[in-house]
Amino acid sequence: LCLLAPFARAESEYEIKAAYLINFAKLVEWPAAALAGEKSPLIIGIVGRSAISEELSSLAPKATANGHPLEVRRVSASDSAALAACHVLFVAEAERAEPVLAAVQGRAVLVVGEAADFVRRGGALGFVKDEGTVKFEANPKAARRSGLTIRAQLLKVARTVIER
Repeated sequence: LCLLAPFARAESEYEIKAAYLINFAKLVEWPAAALAGEKSPLIIGIVGRSAISEELSSLAPKATANGHPLEVRRVSASDSAALAACHVLFVAEAERAEPVLAAVQGRAVLVVGEAADFVRRGGALGFVKDEGTVKFEANPKAARRSGLTIRAQLLKVARTVIER
């Protein structure tokens, strides 16, 4: 399974991360109540300053996740309501993960980060660099605590799967 196949021309680190985020949205299952309706948008929130914002904003309008259009929002780590309104949260490296994770604890929100040891600190998916390439680690137990299921095909391509 190549998660980047639809984005074969992705070149920069953040183009690759944006493509991964879109594919994560396609390969994670949310409870039915998490999405307002059949065609309601799946919201990807970006916490902190990151070049991924521009990349995601250009890719998202052309993509869907399980029939849902994608919507990208910048959200503040201190705005609990805005954080909880997202389905996927990307936490930039410079941001502290703990307040974000605490704000959405028990909610159907997939939290993805790029800081070192992100999944070991409670994130569901975390980007890592491996020999100059972008890979990711998965913590399916963290996803389950949020009522989410990471599909097996996504776990198969994770560099590391951690159950914490």
